[in-house]
Amino acid sequence: MAGLVDKVKQATNKALASGSKITSTVALKEDNPEEGTVFLNKLSGKNLIVGVPGAFTPPCSSHVPGYVEQADKFTQKGIKNIYVVAVNDAFTTQAWKEKLGANSPIVHILADDTGAFTRDVGLGFDASGLLGGFRSQRYVAVVDDNVVSQIFVEDAAPNVTVTQAGNVLEALK
Repeated sequence: MAGLVDKVKQATNKALASGSKITSTVALKEDNPEEGTVFLNKLSGKNLIVGVPGAFTPPCSSHVPGYVEQADKFTQKGIKNIYVVAVNDAFTTQAWKEKLGANSPIVHILADDTGAFTRDVGLGFDASGLLGGFRSQRYVAVVDDNVVSQIFVEDAAPNVTVTQAGNVLEALK
């Protein structure tokens, strides 16, 4: 029964678009694997939410470093924080953050361990064939006081073109 409810709920969640509000109240995990402490619906100022299919996958491990390396340039464009959301457990995202050397204070690697946030924002897909289950599409949302002002979504999960840090940096309004 729960599976059917999840499918119906997923079908009714519209994907984020320009003008959308972040309404998900899911608490994401950053430093504490037992408790979510980051609520992306409560962000103030201009922030980036970067959705990735999976920590440690080759495309994601080449995608995220651009945001870490160019964090200062994003700050100069008015970005307060960059939140990378992966449908993985917090132990995995913490290990990935260490492996990537993501030490910038504005870059936060978050675990959406149940995929609830990703479902709420309507940007998930079934990756059973490769990654074992539900995952996030690759996207970047520019969120200003909880409203999406720009969104970039790849047409396929392995692609890192429109969501590449340099492209997003150039496109920032």
